[in-house]
Formats: sequence, structure tokens, C-alpha cells
Amino acid sequence: MSSSRDSLGLICARGLARGAARLVLVDAGMGGRKIKAGVLLGAGLALARRLKQECPEARVGIVLPPGAGGTIANLGCVLAGKTPVNLNFTAGRMAAESAVRQAGLKTVITAKAMEEKVGEHFPRTERKLDLGRVLKEEKKAAVVWSLLAVALPGSWLASLAGVPREGGDREAGLLFTSGSTGEPKGVVLTHQNILSNLQQIQGVLGGSNIGSLLGCLPLFHSFGFTVTLWWPLTGGPRVVTYPSPLDPHALGEVIFGHGVELVVTTPTFLRALMRRAGKEKLGGLRMVVTGAEKLPGSLREEFAEKIGVKVYEGYGMTEASPVVSVNVPGAERPGSVGKPVAEMEVRTVDEASRQVLSKGEPGILEFRGPNIFPGYLGRQDLSEKVLQDGWYHSADYGRLDGDGFLFIEGRRARFSKIGGEMVPHGVVEEELAKWCKKLGHGGEGGLEVMVTAVEDEKKGESLVVLHTVGLDPAEAERALREAELPNLWIPRKFKRVEKIPLLASGKLDLAAAKKMAQT
Repeated sequence: MSSSRDSLGLICARGLARGAARLVLVDAGMGGRKIKAGVLLGAGLALARRLKQECPEARVGIVLPPGAGGTIANLGCVLAGKTPVNLNFTAGRMAAESAVRQAGLKTVITAKAMEEKVGEHFPRTERKLDLGRVLKEEKKAAVVWSLLAVALPGSWLASLAGVPREGGDREAGLLFTSGSTGEPKGVVLTHQNILSNLQQIQGVLGGSNIGSLLGCLPLFHSFGFTVTLWWPLTGGPRVVTYPSPLDPHALGEVIFGHGVELVVTTPTFLRALMRRAGKEKLGGLRMVVTGAEKLPGSLREEFAEKIGVKVYEGYGMTEASPVVSVNVPGAERPGSVGKPVAEMEVRTVDEASRQVLSKGEPGILEFRGPNIFPGYLGRQDLSEKVLQDGWYHSADYGRLDGDGFLFIEGRRARFSKIGGEMVPHGVVEEELAKWCKKLGHGGEGGLEVMVTAVEDEKKGESLVVLHTVGLDPAEAERALREAELPNLWIPRKFKRVEKIPLLASGKLDLAAAKKMAQT
């Protein structure tokens, strides 16, 4: 058991030393390389020693994909008492430079192949540590630590290696928001935030006896950071990693070949996985959980029909470390995102007055719990705007039903105010997606339609549909009317694009979509 004051590094050392011979990570991107807990801990402690020797700064940048390297880099940081900052290498130079500047980074841990792949957008810092070279130089030390991990309790090993014991409200992780609607914001996560969320995750998923999960979400994404990185290292299921979520054919082979039981992904990635991998590769899954975007009911039903596996919708945000709620076997309600995890309080407030609404009444969602972050890096103004008396004022509309299930009804950023009425983009998208399916659209590709908005002098905003399938606007409008959508909700402008813009996390790229709609 961990206390609220323990450090993430200490809990990782205990978790990995407890059964040091067990398999904890399979790197499918490196030919299925299998790494035992003691070996992983040994490599992490060897890297931690180097970081303490060469990097006096408190934060260390990391530019690596999911895999053995990315895991060791993050583990080494927390064992050294430093904050890992996984940088979004897909967001472009401006976003990367903003993150480096805000975090005060001087060192980045990476690999030569990764640096070459990112190219001109690679974050610029004073120092680069090539992880492969460092581990080669520290090989003897890593072997010694691995042997000690077999012989000594994790707490003793942590003391011997100088792993910080105190965590609590000290910074343990720094993640930057996607910047889908502006400049990235640094979300500070404390040791207590992350460890609390890990306990909450274990509380809802631990009873399912999941033996392995897929780790392909980027480490700069909050779900990739907490669920598929730290959960396995602190006693959760083993993780089977693959460097990208964008190759559904390869992921199907990985899931089948390594007996993956749990996949945590986004609806967009799941749709592509279903179409490319099929039941032959995915039929052995025990559970699928989606988050980041609303799970369309049609996708949930189609996956269950074609693959024979249920999809459970969850909900979270970077500011909550990230898991807030999730549907699980025995406690699920289709259309909801499940019940809040333990110790998580939820309420709704009026958007304008922030007056607390009655239970069951829809409004802006606010959350309070041990996994809620303390604030944005260097942005006291933004922090004070969203944090009051421990309550986090989110950007989402929703409600709790009488049985405690949470329903998300939309994001403020995905609503348009047209003629004084709030119009939800997601509802329009779902009706269009149903219509597309009836027409037989939807091959092996991903998302086919997306609703965004542009300014309108008369009505404030007007909806624009981006699509990849050559829709007939008149027919689409007729289909939406037949679905009985209000007149204000029916888009008048349709624009064909090569592909729907997505962030590396699988979320819709709202800023890029708006630019497309304006041109």
C-alpha cells in the first residue's frame, strides 16, 4: 500500500522489485523484446544515476515513442527525483519550442533514429542524451541493480539508490495540452495526483484480472502517460507496446500475436482497427475502453457485432491525471461514460453564474478529488479561472443521472451559438455518420465527417461539414431533416477534404479543422 506522501519513484521501485522475474513489458516495435521487472528497474536506476550526475535541472524532456526506451526514460527520471516532460513531437516546431520554454528544459532524452524521424521539428535544447548510448555505457551498473532487485525488497533498494521517498504535492509529471484551440498549456501533476489515479484505475479495472494491455498511445498523451506507462510499472498488468496508434494493421498483428487482453484507445483509432484487423486478430480481446472523444453508439454496436467484444466508454482529462469515470462489466450504462472513480466528486454549475445546480440537472461539469491537478505551469490567471475551492471547472457539459452515471453532452469548444441557441457539433456528426453508413460509405479509412464552425455576421456562427466521401449537400440536409434535427442545427456548407484533421492522441484537431473551413 502507498501513502499519500510516497513518491512515484518509490512505488515503481516497490512494484518492480516485487516479483522481479515477472514479465512486465513486451516491446512489439522491437521484434517482441521481452523485459522482466528486475531488468527494467535496473536500467531505470542506472539511467537515474547518470541524470543526477549530468542534469542538475529539475525537469528533463523526453522525445521517444511508447516502448522499452520511452519507459526506461520516464522511469529513470522519477527514480532520480526529476520530472519527466514527454514532448509532443507531432505538434510542430512552435508548440515544441513553447513547451521547452515554459518547462525550462535544458536536456532531452531521445534516440538517434527518433531525432532523424522528427527532423526539423525536433525540440531544441542545450543537451541531448542518446538513450541507447547511455544504457550501453551503464550496462554493468544496470546488471548490478537488476541482481539486487531480485535479492532486496524494493524499499531497501530505493534507499540504497537514493530514490526520493517523499512525493505528496510535489511535481511528478508535466504534460502539455494538445493546443487544439490555442498555445499548449502545461498541466502540472503531483505524485499524489498520479498515484491516486493509479489506485482509482486499479479499483475499477483490477477486479477484471486483466493480464496484458496495449500501450500505443503517445507518452505525451495523458492516457498513455498514466494508464499504459505507470500502471504496469506499479503493479498493474504487463504492457505490450507499439510505437504508434496510427497503424491498425500492425496493431492487429500485435494484439493477436501477444495475446493482448485490454485496449485503451480513442473511437477514431478503434474504428480503423476494427476495419483493418477484424475478428481474426481482435476476437481474443477481453475488454476495450475508449476515451478522449464521444463513443458513437453505432461504433459500439458495430464492434460488438463484428468482433464479438464489448466496448466500454470512459472519460477523463489531463487535468484529472486523467481518469474520471468508466463503464465496466456489471456497472455500465450505454450512452454514459460510467460512474466516477473512487473519491471523485462531480457536480454541475450554470455556465454564466457558476451557481451549483440540482443533481441530475445538466450544466458545466466540475470535479474534485485527489487526482485533480494543482494548476497550470506559470499561469496563475488560468489556474484561478478553473480551480475554486478544490473544484476543477471543466470545458464539458454533462449531468449525473439518478444512479450516479455520468453523461457528457458536449464540449464548449464543440458547440456553436447560432441565433442564441447552443448547437452541439457531435450530435450533427453522429446523424451524418449514420446516414453515410446507410449509403455504404466507410471502407478501411477512419473518420469520414466532422462538423466545425466559422463566424457568421447574421447568426454569430454557421456550421461547416468537412467530409472525405463526396457527400451531396442537398441529400445530406434532407437526411438531417428526416432525423428531426432542429433547423438551426442543419449545416448549409459542406467541404470535401483529403482527410479529417486529427492530433496524435486521436482527438479531432479543432484548430486545423476551423482553418480548413475558413479557406
